[in-house]
Amino acid sequence: PLRKLDVLNSQEYYQLRLEAYANTNNLPTSDLNMKRTVLSELRVPNATLLSSAGADSAAAALQTYDWQDAAFRNGAVQNYELSLSGGTDKTTFRVSSSYTKQEAVVTIANFKRNAIKLDLTNKTTDKLTIGTSINLSTNYQNIPFATDGSFLGSPAFSASGIIPANPIYNADGTFYGIPGGTPANLIGTLNQNIIAVNTFNTGFSRTNQLVGNLTLDYKITNWLSFRTLFGLDYRIVQGKSVRDARTPDAFVRKGLVQTQSTWNTNFTTYQTLNFNHTFGEKHRIDGLVGIEYRKENQESISASGDGFPTFQFTSLNNAANPLAVGEFFTGYRRNSYFGSLNYTLSRKYGVGFTYRHDGSSRFGADFRYGDFGGVKANWNIDREDFLANSRVISKMVLRAGYGSVGNDQIGNFDALGLFGGGGVYNGGAGIAYTQLANPKLKWEKSASVNVGLDFGFYKGRIEGSLEVYDKKNSDLLLNQPLQSTTGFTSIATNVGKTSNRGVEVTLDVDIIQSKNPGGFNWSSYFTFGYNKQKVTELYGGLKLLPGGGVQVGQPVNVLFTQKYAGVNAATGRPMWYDTLGNLTYQVAARDRVILGPTLLPVYTGGWRNTFSYKNFSLEGFFQYEYGRYASDGQVNFLTENIARINELQVVFDKRWTTPGQVTTFPRFLTTGSEAKGSPAQSGNARWFKADYIRLKNLTLAYDFTPEVLKKFRLTNARFYVTGTNLATYSDWYSYDIEFVGTATGIIPTSRNVIVGLQIGF
Repeated sequence: PLRKLDVLNSQEYYQLRLEAYANTNNLPTSDLNMKRTVLSELRVPNATLLSSAGADSAAAALQTYDWQDAAFRNGAVQNYELSLSGGTDKTTFRVSSSYTKQEAVVTIANFKRNAIKLDLTNKTTDKLTIGTSINLSTNYQNIPFATDGSFLGSPAFSASGIIPANPIYNADGTFYGIPGGTPANLIGTLNQNIIAVNTFNTGFSRTNQLVGNLTLDYKITNWLSFRTLFGLDYRIVQGKSVRDARTPDAFVRKGLVQTQSTWNTNFTTYQTLNFNHTFGEKHRIDGLVGIEYRKENQESISASGDGFPTFQFTSLNNAANPLAVGEFFTGYRRNSYFGSLNYTLSRKYGVGFTYRHDGSSRFGADFRYGDFGGVKANWNIDREDFLANSRVISKMVLRAGYGSVGNDQIGNFDALGLFGGGGVYNGGAGIAYTQLANPKLKWEKSASVNVGLDFGFYKGRIEGSLEVYDKKNSDLLLNQPLQSTTGFTSIATNVGKTSNRGVEVTLDVDIIQSKNPGGFNWSSYFTFGYNKQKVTELYGGLKLLPGGGVQVGQPVNVLFTQKYAGVNAATGRPMWYDTLGNLTYQVAARDRVILGPTLLPVYTGGWRNTFSYKNFSLEGFFQYEYGRYASDGQVNFLTENIARINELQVVFDKRWTTPGQVTTFPRFLTTGSEAKGSPAQSGNARWFKADYIRLKNLTLAYDFTPEVLKKFRLTNARFYVTGTNLATYSDWYSYDIEFVGTATGIIPTSRNVIVGLQIGF
């Protein structure tokens, strides 16, 4: 696992819970009745009879059980690949196969994959070439209780929050706190034994997939050719979830089984005419015209049942109570007409044009097609006579372009008015509206202008690029909020326009370049990106969308909420600023303001360094993001000031305890919020800087010498060790800085060490 969350031991939790009772009841923490109450909650025997000293001794003797250690483990991955290739001057082939087995860092979330691929090309005549590619694979995934969300039985969600005084096992090795046992549940809000839940419950997802295509290339003339492709992606996904009768979710109902099968068919075809011709020594044109069509259908059936005679029976035909059957269909179509034309003069000056006429079934009947295109130009300055003999400049290209593309990434039927059945009306089968129609829903358009300079110095030892862009999105596809009195909460629509302006820089330098074979070499590659986003227009002349999250002049993901003012040093109560800038204990929606930080990174980039000496090489890659604020559902849950679950160590260390203390974490209460006060997590109280620098990859490799290769009749052999996510510099409290937002119950990213051997013969 990449990390564990730093949470409290049993004594620290006891102290917090005691403080919560004391603050709520305005009593000192030395009050004996409160000590007895907390110890009773923690199931200390005869807690109500303890003296004050006895209570303190009992608290000190509480055991701490590490649920994260029990829920997470070191995983393992095995991967084997074999490929064969060969052929004749007419026919060539390549066959490759692979087997992957992975034991994930969360118990039972294991994965297997088998795949085989065939690529075959036949040069039928001097003008006709036929090719095919077929890829068959099967994936099998053991499914844990949940992979995201705030489910009590989910290890990724509950492991860090279970009260640490809860044992995992009884003295006889059976699970503690499961239905039918004594006790029947755990202490606290997170009252399910997640180790038992994920041991008893089972589930799988199996995907059988065929991806194949057939291509034909015909050379009409020396400068004109025709190409066609027909492709198919066919998948069957089958899944089963078994909720065991020995777990809380299925104890009363005596087991629950759910199954589902989904068929996905994706057909693609395109035909193009490609041309490439040179006129004399100076003029060259190339380009293509073509058509493309895509059709995707997805169908699914499902069934569920409960009431099984014993937990060993997990087939639906053994269910006493068939619960539900379901059927689902969705699909969409796309077709396009496109073309491009490029012209080059004297290998120095170039200009190009593109055009697309795209159609999508996801939009209104009169708005399904959109027109997009672009123009580009470049000047190879380094090929001019005045730079032909330069000893410094080896590359200098100035380029500029304008282009537009369309976005149809919405639901397949978002433009349609929909009805749904399955309900009961007046004793009979009912039908009702489920979605409002928007027949004017159309393509979102993204148009950008960019100017760039590619450069190189000293025969390529220093190379890089600098690019400035201005990207404007119009007719944004978002859900427009509606008054709930309409019977609906939103409608898909084109809501407005945004602007993104930024800079991208790359720099590739051979810092040390040995003149001797096998000498020491060092190259470095650096990237930097800056992006500034803002909303420039909203529908109907609005300055902000209902709810206030999107408003003109600000980024789409600007932090718009109440401003947290910290804790009243005298009382420990959390405070905020109201609309007039005054301190208040209770905030409302009208007190929300723009706090400036965006929820998207402003600066992004990476830094790669490669070192080599003789047959050894070392490569490391750092990535970074800066300028983003984020909230995390997992962290928010573990920073509540109630002590109904375990808490983060930082909350314990920085919580308010005494008058005069200056801190950001308020005092603890059993109610979670003060009388006539807002909850402590309101506003930006739990928004944190999400900047980070991460050592993403580090690889040490050794290429075997020609002498060794010759001895074992090999063409190549390489041994390597790779590490991923090895180190992260960040103040982020949750599992992984790369996955922020709700992030509740998401299986965390792992730190991997890979040992590999590649051989060829």
